Amino acid sequence: MRDFVLERAISVGEMGHFSIPQILRRWRARKAVGKLRDLDDHMLSDIGVDREDVEWAAGLPLTVNAALALEERAWQRSRGRRR
Repeated sequence: MRDFVLERAISVGEMGHFSIPQILRRWRARKAVGKLRDLDDHMLSDIGVDREDVEWAAGLPLTVNAALALEERAWQRSRGRRR
């Protein structure tokens, strides 16, 4: 799977100046965000996100750390701002 992800990132030009370890960290972060899909809405609410946030983060490109982006989005909401 790792090889597929790396080949895909290279083929669509998303590697840019990112290193392989960075891409792998971002792939792992996306995988962790994907696991949030299994939680019910109440549990997601307890951690400060909703299903829409999880789907949004799971759809981000590998050039973005999905877990950090999700955390930032939840923080923005808690501050009364939403991107």
